[in-house]
Amino acid sequence: MKKILFLAITVLFLSCSSSDDQDRLMYNITYSVVASNGATINKVSYRNSQGDLVELNNVSSPWTINLNVRAGLGLEAAAFGDIPYQGSLSITANWTPEGGVQQSENVTLPNNTPNSTLSNAKVEISGRTLPD
Repeated sequence: MKKILFLAITVLFLSCSSSDDQDRLMYNITYSVVASNGATINKVSYRNSQGDLVELNNVSSPWTINLNVRAGLGLEAAAFGDIPYQGSLSITANWTPEGGVQQSENVTLPNNTPNSTLSNAKVEISGRTLPD
């Protein structure tokens, strides 16, 4: 009797757990990176739809990726690049929950110092967890 009760509780627990994951809210996320006026993109990093950190080197500008990510995972991206005088590097994240309102964040780093280059400068969408 104890074995049957244990088995029934285990099956009920497992079916509830997998159902919850399937019913989680999904987000459509777009990350974009733009290097302008002579700036270059050295590296882009972002959290993918499984929550893993992905790093790409020497990508072309403009760079964009679209992802579907479930609630509870992270929204996070960064770009590194060389920015000459009057150039800039920017990163944008747009995220929209299913049936919800789009939100966005943009970070731009200009170089306003004559005769200089910002080497491997970083712009970042700081990490956060997507709410349910």
